[in-house]
Amino acid sequence: MGAYQTRAFRLFDLIDTSRNGYIDYEDLQRAVADPGSAEDQRARIVRTFIAGVAKAADSDKDTRVTKTEMISCVERTMVGKSVSGLPGYVREVTAGVFALMDADGNGKIGKSEFEKYLKSRNVTDPAATAEFARLDRDGDGSLTPEDLDHAMHRFFTAPENDVPEHWLLAAFSA
Repeated sequence: MGAYQTRAFRLFDLIDTSRNGYIDYEDLQRAVADPGSAEDQRARIVRTFIAGVAKAADSDKDTRVTKTEMISCVERTMVGKSVSGLPGYVREVTAGVFALMDADGNGKIGKSEFEKYLKSRNVTDPAATAEFARLDRDGDGSLTPEDLDHAMHRFFTAPENDVPEHWLLAAFSA
């Protein structure tokens, strides 16, 4: 199994909260939180991803998505495509994660905002905070929506193992 498949499977396992081997209605129901809360914003990100994956990946139309269907969808819709070709639901998820991180709403994420976001999601791995520099493509000390779009694209398509992923997986962690 390749590196991007392994990352996609980790994401799948975070979303499959029912642990039944599928992304399905049960998982969608569990992605509900109090309206207006930070958890509600996170839940919207998860619901957006589940709905998008369900529509794009459920090849046998049984209203649930297997890991195999998810990987087939990733390979069909993202691998070999440019960042601008990311599916709409994936771009919505990236925008949602960006909004979670951008605490001051200035359209850029500073390192302290990034670290605060990770801490709020109970991510304590030192490698996670080190991701900031790797996500900041122009080295200006802040992340833009485009930086996260590129990171999302690499998460789903890069053949190498060493790809920033904590920022994304944190949004899907309970």
